[in-house]
Amino acid sequence: MFTSHLIRLVAGVTGLTVGLFVVTGCSNGQETAQGSSSDASGVVPVGARVEGVVGAWELVSVEQRDATGDLLPPPEAPAFGAAGAMGLLVCDATGHLGLAIMQEGRPSYEDPTPEEALVDLEGYTGIFGTYTVNETEGALNVHVQGSRDPRLTGTEQVWLATREGDRLTLELSVNESGTRPTLEWDRVPEMAELTPIHQRVIGFWEHVPNDGAGADEPPLRAGFIIYTAAGRMMVHLMSPTRDTYSSDGPTPDEAQSAVSTYTSYFGPYSLDEAGRYLVHHRVAHTLNLADRPPAERRTGVGTDAQRFYELVDDTMVLRFLSTAGVVAAPASGDATEWGGMITWRRLGPVREN
Repeated sequence: MFTSHLIRLVAGVTGLTVGLFVVTGCSNGQETAQGSSSDASGVVPVGARVEGVVGAWELVSVEQRDATGDLLPPPEAPAFGAAGAMGLLVCDATGHLGLAIMQEGRPSYEDPTPEEALVDLEGYTGIFGTYTVNETEGALNVHVQGSRDPRLTGTEQVWLATREGDRLTLELSVNESGTRPTLEWDRVPEMAELTPIHQRVIGFWEHVPNDGAGADEPPLRAGFIIYTAAGRMMVHLMSPTRDTYSSDGPTPDEAQSAVSTYTSYFGPYSLDEAGRYLVHHRVAHTLNLADRPPAERRTGVGTDAQRFYELVDDTMVLRFLSTAGVVAAPASGDATEWGGMITWRRLGPVREN
């Protein structure tokens, strides 16, 4: 399981402070660092080219090796490391990070039983937080602000990283069972045309209370919404009251609590400026209703989420009429006609070309 591997990574990393890490490169991966070098194979440690990790990355493969370095056979789905997984990693220039991986063969449910939840914990990995680059070690020091696995929230991780062209490799540490996972990612190229609205939307946004609501009305879910210049987006939202496990692994009831208090999805997004809305094409989601006819899927894997946007300074309000599908905005503009809204505050400056 990916999250259990992460929790045993190298210890002793100092805490991160949002905003301290400033990358000198551009989000399209252009390199401006001086004095960088690579070995004869062309592999560049990320410590030599720090801007090389900034951007959107799609998962290529997950390999797991034993303590001697021998490649282990992939497990059966939906266990972490099984064939057919899809994933997205996003790193920005101000030190924010989001990662999500969805396995094939996950159970389909709306309200999972404890047994379904226990199986599905390995079926979807979600992490959001901040990072710095360790120039000496060629590694990402990651502060996990939230994770689908509650044991990871608040922890510090070290991911060894190398980049060869548009291929990024993250190597995790050997865990107590003697397994070393390695994740390979390919950079997603940026969209050919970015409008001024794209520029305002692209970036990391943190969940904040709606206008007029207190911080606990309802309890604020920590998390990010992420839009990239590559046309990919990601969401992480975590309930504020989550308990960790009572032992090394979760009981079925603890697994049910964990999966029910963390929402994440990712996929491409499209922008309709005339209609003033975004559409999130959710190719992966913590909720899987794939066994239902498409017309009955109100959310989850394989659905579109339309969000009408309002951008004011560093705040973005997203409103919706339905949880899935694309519909016309209310003709009257009456706020009572909306199905709901959520407010986000920008983390970092507006992107510039």
